Amino acid sequence: MLGINPGFLAYVPKCVLSGLLLVIGLDLLYRWLIASARQLSRIEYLSLVIITLMIINWDFIAGILVGIVISCATFALSASRVSAVKFSFDGSEYRSSLDRSAKELALLTEPGRELQGLSLQSYLFFGSADQLYQHIKQLLAARPECRHLLFDFRLVTGIDSSASHSFEQIKQAVDKCGARLVLVNLSPALTGAFRAIGFLSKDIVIGFDRDHALESCEDAIIAAHRTDAGGVRSLRDWLAEELDTPEYADILAQQCRRIEFGPGEIIARQGEPSDSMHFILEGRIGVIVEGGGGRRIRVRSLGQHTTIGEMGLITQRPRSATIEAEVASVLYELSAGAYERIKIDNPALSRSLLAYIIRVMAERLSFASRVIGVLQR
Repeated sequence: MLGINPGFLAYVPKCVLSGLLLVIGLDLLYRWLIASARQLSRIEYLSLVIITLMIINWDFIAGILVGIVISCATFALSASRVSAVKFSFDGSEYRSSLDRSAKELALLTEPGRELQGLSLQSYLFFGSADQLYQHIKQLLAARPECRHLLFDFRLVTGIDSSASHSFEQIKQAVDKCGARLVLVNLSPALTGAFRAIGFLSKDIVIGFDRDHALESCEDAIIAAHRTDAGGVRSLRDWLAEELDTPEYADILAQQCRRIEFGPGEIIARQGEPSDSMHFILEGRIGVIVEGGGGRRIRVRSLGQHTTIGEMGLITQRPRSATIEAEVASVLYELSAGAYERIKIDNPALSRSLLAYIIRVMAERLSFASRVIGVLQR
């Protein structure tokens, strides 16, 4: 009717149009005020009742405005109930991807609690940021030994001005206990918000990613608690500490071949036969998985006085990753042939070496289990 001849509506009795409006209105009231009672939460249903009463007593615009206010307040209340902390950890249970020597790992067992970390999530505003501030105050009170407080912003979608000021309060609490604040994975928007209030001072550490920031904090903890000089030992001295008898260290060292690698040099490629294992005396080695499309993902790094390739040497399976020198490194290679000779000529040394390899793998498996436990909190 409206499209062809609106004047035809003048011939429709008013009672028909009134009845149509009444039926439509009652249907809407039934769907929103009766049928929805079982589908909506109490707060949402109560807001519908308030909006309806506002429209009846005043007008439609007033009801819409009140509805917008109630919706904003409800959203703020719901968002404030979502914790800004996805998971938290300390340095004794969650570490960087750098494999360290047994001595350095021992230094991170108890003193590792000096590193406290939190992975943040969602949008940070006045409600969630204040809860985060209260959480940090409780954390610092429970962990007075904390010297490094790390925040990971990778899952944070944004931050408002009130939340950024809450981080100033967190900074004051951290300074009071003598700790250092470390921020990682800051997006340009978050960086701009913090710079706008002058929060990013020189005493705050900005990290590119969590892994490298963890490594830097671990280095600081180890340096603070190390009692020896921490210099490079000979292969024989290192093996003498790991094997049962110093005599075994002499025999094993004689079977190894010293190799030096420059930064970026490939030690072994993914898919090649596992014909040797390496003792890392100096430097740092990266473990890289090569995926499709030429992608290269670094899954692990190994520092001095650690080993690599031991499982491939035992199982004789192809290498599962590429091994690459990240810096100038000195390695000692134990070939598969030398390993077989040791098993035949000196079974006791073979058992001692195998026990050492089992300890290394047990530590790595324990670390992986702790990380899984942290991520599932």
